[in-house]
Amino acid sequence: MSVYWTIGQNTEGRDFVVGDVHGYYQQLMTQLDGVDFDPARDRLFCVGDLVDRGPDSAALVDMIDQQVYFSVLGNHEAMMIAGFEDPADIRLHFANGGEWFYELPRSRQQQLAEKVRQWPWAMEIATAEGAIGLVHADVPDSSWLEVKQLLRTIDERWERGASLIDRAVHAVAQPLLWRRGLITRLYQELIGPGESKRAVPEHKQAFLEGLGRLSRIPAERFSPFSVAGIDGVYMGHSYVPSPTTVGNCHFLDTFRGEPGDVLGLVCVSAPAEK
Repeated sequence: MSVYWTIGQNTEGRDFVVGDVHGYYQQLMTQLDGVDFDPARDRLFCVGDLVDRGPDSAALVDMIDQQVYFSVLGNHEAMMIAGFEDPADIRLHFANGGEWFYELPRSRQQQLAEKVRQWPWAMEIATAEGAIGLVHADVPDSSWLEVKQLLRTIDERWERGASLIDRAVHAVAQPLLWRRGLITRLYQELIGPGESKRAVPEHKQAFLEGLGRLSRIPAERFSPFSVAGIDGVYMGHSYVPSPTTVGNCHFLDTFRGEPGDVLGLVCVSAPAEK
């Protein structure tokens, strides 16, 4: 199964993209009900990290059918794969909310790990307004072509079962599943305050005030957020207090399971009214 998928336009219903769900299946279902999501017509695209931390990780993996409910691979799914394939990698996954996985029977672990191994690492979706890209963490060099070229280098290797510690696979996983290049620039260069890794929820008010100042920042400072080769990119991985758009980059990782939190769920495509 290819690590880069191209998905055709939905001409019958709406397309939604959601940020990192992290095991909170019921929260997702509640929000989908709130937008009258119709699985007969609508589609949901996830930016990865469906698993860990919340109570229903397995249910979320089971939900993904890549027909109505789609997902790209996130670093937490990658940790799950690595922990299943090599006991030396269990500690990292366990320390990041993965303990639920190792409480399951080995046969169930295998079922889940093999399923997420089939997920793409990035996805391109046709909409009436142009093509949008999904990737979990970052876009190297602000170039969607670079994303595609990186994935082309590991496509056959990953399909043959290469591990995440394979040198070539690791070299692609780091920028696409783990790095925080664009979000770090957002926090450090445009918004402030923020940490190089991620901002914590307590920064919400300061973050929102920073967004309000963006109109006064020189245009050239926004160039890293104009990703070439695609009309828009949707990412998760790094916390933002609310769905945030800068240039053609959309950051959706809004949920930490705290009271009042909601998942970053946005409609990216709807059919023209007849």
